[in-house]
Amino acid sequence: MLKLINFLKKRKVSITLMAAVIIATVLLVHFGSKPRRYDLKINDVSPMDIEAPRSIIDINASRQRALEAKAQAPDVYSRSEDLSQRSLQKVYDFLYLLNHERQNLYTRNEDGNITRPGRGIFYVASHELQEKYKDNYGYDFSLQDVERLLNIPQGRFKSFENRMRTVAEAVMAGSVDNVGLRSAISKNSSQLEGGNIIYPEDNVLLRSCLEKLLKGNVVYNEEATLNSKQEAYDRVMQNPIMINRGSRIVSTGEVISEEVFEILKSLGLVETESLDWGILGGQILMVTLVLAIMALYLYSHDPGLLAINRRSAALFTAFLLPIAIAAYLGQEYQLAPPVYFTAVVVSAYFGYQTSIVVTLAQILVVLPLVNFNPAFALVAICGSLMAAHYTKDLKSQATLAKLLLLIGVLNLLTSTAYTLMQGGNVIGATIYITTSVISALLSVVAAIGLMPLFEMIFNIVSPASLIELSQPKHPLLKRLFLEAPGTSQHSMMVANLADAGAEAIGADSLLCRVGAYYHDIGKLRNPLYFTENQGDYNPHKELSPEESRDIIVRHPQDGVELGRKYNLPQTILDFMVEHHGTTILAYFYAEASKAAEEKGEEPPNPDDYRYRGPLPSSPETAVVMFADSTEAAVKSLKATSMDEVEDKIRQVFQIKLDQNQLVNSGLGFADIEKIIQAFIQVYSGHFHERIKYPDAPKVENYDYQSTASDKSGTLAK
Repeated sequence: MLKLINFLKKRKVSITLMAAVIIATVLLVHFGSKPRRYDLKINDVSPMDIEAPRSIIDINASRQRALEAKAQAPDVYSRSEDLSQRSLQKVYDFLYLLNHERQNLYTRNEDGNITRPGRGIFYVASHELQEKYKDNYGYDFSLQDVERLLNIPQGRFKSFENRMRTVAEAVMAGSVDNVGLRSAISKNSSQLEGGNIIYPEDNVLLRSCLEKLLKGNVVYNEEATLNSKQEAYDRVMQNPIMINRGSRIVSTGEVISEEVFEILKSLGLVETESLDWGILGGQILMVTLVLAIMALYLYSHDPGLLAINRRSAALFTAFLLPIAIAAYLGQEYQLAPPVYFTAVVVSAYFGYQTSIVVTLAQILVVLPLVNFNPAFALVAICGSLMAAHYTKDLKSQATLAKLLLLIGVLNLLTSTAYTLMQGGNVIGATIYITTSVISALLSVVAAIGLMPLFEMIFNIVSPASLIELSQPKHPLLKRLFLEAPGTSQHSMMVANLADAGAEAIGADSLLCRVGAYYHDIGKLRNPLYFTENQGDYNPHKELSPEESRDIIVRHPQDGVELGRKYNLPQTILDFMVEHHGTTILAYFYAEASKAAEEKGEEPPNPDDYRYRGPLPSSPETAVVMFADSTEAAVKSLKATSMDEVEDKIRQVFQIKLDQNQLVNSGLGFADIEKIIQAFIQVYSGHFHERIKYPDAPKVENYDYQSTASDKSGTLAK
């Protein structure tokens, strides 16, 4: 908990800034996503057609359908073991009595053969058995069926009896009601026929008997029935009836019913005094989550953008301005929100990756303003990626023309693709598609047109401005060339190294080059106190180490003061104050230590001989730091081979690492090795083997004047 409190205290400014941006965004989203409201009540007549601005569940219609499904759900019956056993017992009793009567009728003679009773006895036995079934068991068999049962030959009767038991037990093993009883008996008896020899009349008789003996073995299950009906209700409610976006809710002249009024109220289309806290809560949660993710990226990639300064003001202005326009236009023209403006501006001033993250966050925030139209998300994401990609290299009018052409064509294709995927008519969607293309083109044009205003207000720099700053005609570069020619040459070489190093690690090479041009302009205040501008006279010989230190250490701040007088952007000023970081001024510290030792005093505090910083805060300023120190070290080395140059370069880099100068730069060890190799490649051009030319022949007694007779101007001896 204590760690969290300390973290919040340290990041109080960043949290305050993001809180302000979140509040502003929520307000824009909340008021911009409110649909047009109508002053209507129940039983009023609608003065116009009203369509749904977004998809919504029709609660009343869904509930009505669910109730119908619940009512139609069948009752649930469960098998009763007791009823099953009762039915089987009837079959067993029936067969027992039948066997008893048949044994009385069919007797064996002295030869062991079965004798058949006479017709009169058989008739009487049939009547008696019919009465016994009816009186004792309640079985209402016809006399004809009883006669058939008694008349079955003894050899077939055993098979008949076994089949009757088997079929009865099979039927009662399942769950069957009285309605399905006949079908179950027929099905099970048919399965037993198979390849056996069964007399058709016996099977018909068996089915007839079982239909009278067996009863349904299921009973009503109240709990299961209630559960079944509830499941039917829930199934419908889980797949409710939807009112899709654009569906007509009420037509002109139609009376507003209670059900229609509830739908209008749910959509926020009628005037009410209450605030829909559910919608507002969802908007706050969505905006907070999206901007928190964006802030995490900014915190890790460019912490300076979460400070309250001009750069952060420029970033969040570019972020909020299109949202404000979307709040005004989004519901009417859902492909019009100018998110491409943000993609272009942020890519130009803050880099491609930052542009992608910020623009994607903006698209998510704008979705409620366009009623969550998926076409907007598709078209905007594709267009923004294209705009950000080409803006990072926007250095000429040709690139601008290419960007406008590509963004227009891309939006045309993506909006057309969406229309086709939805099964729509491209011709019918012409206005829809045209809106997308025009919005994209106007957004890009507005972004390019407003860049000078952004630079003037927020003191930031674009690629076009960098190109202008790099021109030798700039007053500061002219002064540097005339007043400190050695520093000017040094800066040119630093620029070459920085350009190559930035290119190797994927940093902004143009920014590095221009930053290198201006990084040492602070030396204009005292140019002769810097080695590259000195001749035979060194003024430091007349100064103490402390006085020399003060002059040297001050030149980064002198550069900032001079740069502000010439309205240089903050991005360039950063190179001036960061290119030495907090490194120690080694030469004068050594001189001061030597002087202290001679006097028998304690050596000076090394921190007194440090540059004031700050440390490099970006890969670009770190590259210029390396290039500056490398150029000075290699020049003083007077090397004659590339091995010596490489050793010196690695030594310079190691010193910076040992003094922890890269902790805020975002560079890794892999990047450092790439920069070293790029520097080596630059210097290899200075140490390549040259062809030795032969001595020129000596030419004497020639003049180059034409004689009067030699009108062609050839040489005359």
